Amino acid sequence: MEACERYADGPAVGAGPVLLTYADVLAWAYRLAGALEELGVRRAAGLACVTAGNPHEALLVRLAAHVLGARLTQVSVGPATHGLDFLLRDCEPVLVVHDTPVPQGGAPRVTLAALLERAAAREARPVPVRAREEDVARVTYTGGTTGRPKGVASTFAAMAARDSARSAETVYLSVTSLAQRSGGRCLEQLRAGGRSQVLDGPFVPREFAAACRLLGPVSTYLTTSMVYRLLDDPVTADGVPGLERVSYGDSPIAPERLRQALTRWGPGVRWRQGYGMNEAGVICRLSEADHDAARAARPALLGSVGRPAPGVEVEVRAAAGATGEVWVRSRTVMAGYWKQPALTAEVLRDGWLRTGDLGHFDADGYLYLDDRVKDVVMVDGENIYCGPVEAALTRHPAVSEAAVVGRPHPVTGEQLCAFLVPAPGHTPDEATAASACALAATRLAPAHRPTAFFWLPSLPLTARGKPDKTRLRATAAAHRGHSTDAERRREAGEGGPD
Repeated sequence: MEACERYADGPAVGAGPVLLTYADVLAWAYRLAGALEELGVRRAAGLACVTAGNPHEALLVRLAAHVLGARLTQVSVGPATHGLDFLLRDCEPVLVVHDTPVPQGGAPRVTLAALLERAAAREARPVPVRAREEDVARVTYTGGTTGRPKGVASTFAAMAARDSARSAETVYLSVTSLAQRSGGRCLEQLRAGGRSQVLDGPFVPREFAAACRLLGPVSTYLTTSMVYRLLDDPVTADGVPGLERVSYGDSPIAPERLRQALTRWGPGVRWRQGYGMNEAGVICRLSEADHDAARAARPALLGSVGRPAPGVEVEVRAAAGATGEVWVRSRTVMAGYWKQPALTAEVLRDGWLRTGDLGHFDADGYLYLDDRVKDVVMVDGENIYCGPVEAALTRHPAVSEAAVVGRPHPVTGEQLCAFLVPAPGHTPDEATAASACALAATRLAPAHRPTAFFWLPSLPLTARGKPDKTRLRATAAAHRGHSTDAERRREAGEGGPD
């Protein structure tokens, strides 16, 4: 709010033909806060905002909710959204704001258009900031890939302590969900006096490139799948004019694909990776300097998620250099899971958060993630981590993306199943898949060779843009897929694992 006063005449938030100044944002925040207060929203009260896509007005509602000290839950409804009726009960809102159909019952509903009309009729009288650091600012729900979605409660103090390295020198181009990390990045950009531009609707590489050319220099946050799509589109494969800085980090990126981006797009684009989670904020950073080092002489760094971010303690609870579970402690860690004290006690211990990720540190303090605790596949009594296998598969020139899961097997207990997306111009045939699986065995060890594979036009994604391994496991369980030579020999009784 202080930044809105300080940079009053400067451009703040754009969307399509709309461009709000900082004074406009301040006025809307006050009007909306007053309107929400009239509708019963108070400090520590729950407010849900459900939108189809990313209307920029959702950002103004968020700012107004923060001024009031309300407990905000935002949802951008998309193809992977599920459990909305549960979520709108669980977050205990006193009001639900929406621009798309929502389940009825419970708290009063008001459309976003009606709320904006109500706010527009008000004077922009200053509203005192009622939030306190210890108040819960947001309850953000996890994707629910391992069961019912969990509400992550974050205080204002934890949010303020999170990484805010924004710059007024570039326009922040928002192309991911405002209900997740991108909304926070837009507010961080406001604090820095910079401009944010919100692109609504599905991500289209050519539209993204056009926006970069128009607005440049641009900084942005991209999901891993967006990076892949830009690399695979002929228009953007060799670079995006106007794009200056890229942050990424929603899910592990294949080192070979990252190397392609660094090589093709050249040193004019600065890259930064953040490893984090809803429950903890940013945990580690692979900095711009780290990417430069990887490009010059240390390519192995492209498989790392970097070193602990400032103010963050990270432990791998295993022998030195060995793979173990990652634990983190910092001011940005969540207060707990909303209304789930038993689950909170499982993951929060003495100020440390159990991430559920498995990884190891190298001698220089860089963290490498190997898998999720729940995703480890046990083959013939050996723990097989899927991350390195996926990275090895995507080193094959015919494979642009890969995901690996396990399924039961009568001989080995479990078997590795690879889901492969063909690279442009390559035929998704059995010989190619077998070659990619053999490459995994060569680069790692024989036990890391997938023994079943499926070709897909694209990997199914969760609402957070991560590969949906729950759906992939269901597919692997329901369909046999294709077997590699190693699996055929095993089925024929010609010996143990290849």
